[in-house]
Amino acid sequence: MERHGIASDDALNPSSSSSSFNMSDLPEDIQTIILSLLPLKEAARTSLVSRSWRLDWRQHPNLCFDATKPRSKDKDCVKRAKFIEAVNSVIQQHSGRGLNKFRIRCGLREESSDHIDGWIRFATAAKAKTIGINLWSSRKHKYTGVFGWSRWSLYRFPLDALGAPDGPFIQSLFLSNVSIEPHLDTCGLTKLKRLVLHSVQIVGDIADLLLNCSSLEDLKLIACSGVTALNIPHQLNKLRHMLISHMYVQMICFHVTGLAHFEYKGNVIPIVLHGCSKLEKASVKFKQDDEALDHTFTAIPSISGVKELNMRADMNAYVYYGDWVSQVHTATGPTHMFMNLRLLTCEIRICTPVPNSHSGLLQLAHCLNSAPQLETLQLHMLYAAVPTHRCDVCWAGEVTGEGASCMRPSEASGRST
Repeated sequence: MERHGIASDDALNPSSSSSSFNMSDLPEDIQTIILSLLPLKEAARTSLVSRSWRLDWRQHPNLCFDATKPRSKDKDCVKRAKFIEAVNSVIQQHSGRGLNKFRIRCGLREESSDHIDGWIRFATAAKAKTIGINLWSSRKHKYTGVFGWSRWSLYRFPLDALGAPDGPFIQSLFLSNVSIEPHLDTCGLTKLKRLVLHSVQIVGDIADLLLNCSSLEDLKLIACSGVTALNIPHQLNKLRHMLISHMYVQMICFHVTGLAHFEYKGNVIPIVLHGCSKLEKASVKFKQDDEALDHTFTAIPSISGVKELNMRADMNAYVYYGDWVSQVHTATGPTHMFMNLRLLTCEIRICTPVPNSHSGLLQLAHCLNSAPQLETLQLHMLYAAVPTHRCDVCWAGEVTGEGASCMRPSEASGRST
């Protein structure tokens, strides 16, 4: 019978038949590497296999707690109580040495702030390089988008806790469904390379926060509130990647000399990126605005030097008194030449009651005059039928050599017979 389990010396050394292989015989650095590759729960179970590992798992470098899995039928309050108890138990047993990642994902509210404060104190005292706090909520009425936050109070993340007396340590910070109060004296962020703020309520000026992030390479701002404009006057010379998504700001202005990849999702607004001579890739996805396609090619001169451009434009067309009227802005000609553009991926979604009647594709052809060196064009068309006020029936556009043939499958089969 084949036996599965811990390898014995018989398997490793044929000349030995009595002694068995011991995990504790491995060098300490090898044991540490093995434990670091195991999930936290599995690492804790190793204490049942080897007594010498009983203390080793308490130095696990990655403490990641996720209340979203496994799923249980317990009530939310019971889930939260069990989650808090589990996190507290692990933290109390952990040595606090060699911590690399500390992540929390659970729908906790402000009334749990004492526990969360304790967890953050532990992570900062252990000098965790990566800290992630995601206090998501299943309550749909908690976040009200551009109108702000509901009566459910958000936990205020203590940015000042990241400052250590013996110098900065954190390299990656992810915050979601919390509030922050940045100020000029915020310290401890000079080694921060990655910052992600998702659904964060910002009380104060975000420029004060970024002023202290001199080593920042990756910045993602997604659906945050409390910000009306992203006007950052100081330079972020080491920033390589920036994503601005659904921020509902009036303008974007950055000084980013080393930026290589820029992504934007949201309304059509003024976007200025100073000194981005190294920009190679841009992804722009505008929400419904009939000037979006033209705006991408004419109103964002900062991205005219890219080699790869991914863009999406949502357009509308309506019928009034039996006559089709397009709301699409007619392009007057490209104002900036995309001399380096080699790859263009374009997704155009049009809401119209009449297929093949919208000039969106013609606008794209007009804008392509600004990219004389283009080698590859990937075009995705989607027409959405709008009977009156709805936009719920869609069919994909089929691009042919003569133009865009966008018909319902039934119409296409009817015409072929």
